[in-house]
Amino acid sequence: MAFFIQRVVVEIACFHPDAAKMCAQWNVPRMELCANAMEGGTTPTVKDIVAVRNLYKGILGVMIRPYGGSFVLSDEDWREMHKEMNDRLNLGIDFFVFGGLTPDQRLAIEPCRSLVQRAHGVPCVLHRAFDEIEEMNQGLEDAIAAGFQRILTGRGARSLEELSALYKTAKQRIEILPGGGIRAHNAPSYLSAGATQLHSAALSALSYTHDVPLPDEEEVRKLLALFSA
Repeated sequence: MAFFIQRVVVEIACFHPDAAKMCAQWNVPRMELCANAMEGGTTPTVKDIVAVRNLYKGILGVMIRPYGGSFVLSDEDWREMHKEMNDRLNLGIDFFVFGGLTPDQRLAIEPCRSLVQRAHGVPCVLHRAFDEIEEMNQGLEDAIAAGFQRILTGRGARSLEELSALYKTAKQRIEILPGGGIRAHNAPSYLSAGATQLHSAALSALSYTHDVPLPDEEEVRKLLALFSA
């Protein structure tokens, strides 16, 4: 399967197998599976990945992140991420999502490249650690150098002009996946800015009151309808 897409697609972030089951029922084309929504997403268990892969036939990505909080990682953290990825390599995962920064808030190119190599050809996505890199264009070049094939970024929530500029700089060398507060009501503005794919957790205010945040069905269906138009 070619990684670079030629059509508009929506990706839903799921934080529990129950969420994945719902997305399977709604025919969501692509999903990112994480744990611990309140920490911004961490590595899901092998058990949960197996359960999701068995019920979800779409494109499945998995977060590799041992804990939430700072994206500045220690050598021990990187070793743990290697172990986590190695334990999940043969579970039918279609892409991995990870990243890390140096203490001066630049992309940790060599550790990222090493983890990309550990993936043995499974496409890798740089997560929103990218948004903490001060020099956006340098961060993009570093992501390409590290071997990432996609960048997930919430920069569009701050400035759609900045997002449009990012597309122009990328020049088809790497995919740009906008995320961060995207819902059906503001998705068209991202498409106008050049987006061909969007990332959303599709959570409602009520979702956060549950023990496990689950995507809102109405919101997901609106996004799918928008993307199928």
